[in-house]
Amino acid sequence: MLTGMAIFLTKVLVPVVIIYANTEDKKPVISPVPVDGGTSLSLNLGASASSGERMNDFVFEELNPDFNSAAHLESKTRHKDDLPKYFYLTIPKLGIEDAKIEVNSPSLDPREALGHYSGSCLPDEDCNVFIYGHSNYTRSDEADYKYNEGDYSYIFKDLDKLEYGDEFCISFEGKPYCYIVEMTKVENPKDVNPLEEPMPKSLGNHENTVQLFTCTPSGTTKYRLSVVGRLVKQ
Repeated sequence: MLTGMAIFLTKVLVPVVIIYANTEDKKPVISPVPVDGGTSLSLNLGASASSGERMNDFVFEELNPDFNSAAHLESKTRHKDDLPKYFYLTIPKLGIEDAKIEVNSPSLDPREALGHYSGSCLPDEDCNVFIYGHSNYTRSDEADYKYNEGDYSYIFKDLDKLEYGDEFCISFEGKPYCYIVEMTKVENPKDVNPLEEPMPKSLGNHENTVQLFTCTPSGTTKYRLSVVGRLVKQ
C-alpha cells in the first residue's frame, strides 16, 4: 500500500501540481465561450479589453486618424479629387478575387469592404498603400473557409499564410498592379502607425508598397499582422 501511494504521489499528483503552478496565471487568447451561434469566439485580453468584448463589436481604433493628425492631413493632400469609390484586391493563394477596397474609408470596422486607410497612398502613387480587414475566427467545420464575394468578416483569416515571394494584385481604375510579398510583421496595436514606411530602414528605401493589415491570431484582437508587398515592375 505504501509503495502504491508513493507511486501515485510521484507519478500523478506532483506532476499535476507542477503543471497547475506553471499555468495558473496565464490567460487564454481565445475564450472558449462562443458568440453569435458559435460562428466566432470572444477574446480574453485581461485589462486591455472588457470581459464582454466580442469580435462583432471590434473596430481598429488604433487607426483613428486623430492619433497622428498632422501627418494624416499632410498625406491627404496628395490625393486626387476624382477618386473612384472602390479598387479591388486579388490574392490567388488565399482564394480572394476582386475583393472591394473602399478608397479613403471612413469606417474602422470594414464589414462591407476592405478599408483603404485615408491618408495613405493609392496604387498609382510612389509610396505605401495601407489596406485593413477583419480576420474573425470561424467554427471548426469552417476551417477551410475561403472568401466569398460580399463576406468581409473573415476575409483576412488566412493572411498569415502568405510567405516571401507570394503574389497578390490590385486593380485600380482599370489598371493592374501586382506585388510580391517582401516581409511580414506582428505588432502591438499601440505601435501601429499606418502612415509610416512599413519596411525597416536597414533594408533601404522602398517605394510602391502595399501593407495588408489585420488582427492576429485569427479570431482575436491581441496583436496586429502586416503583410508587405513590393510592386513588380511591369
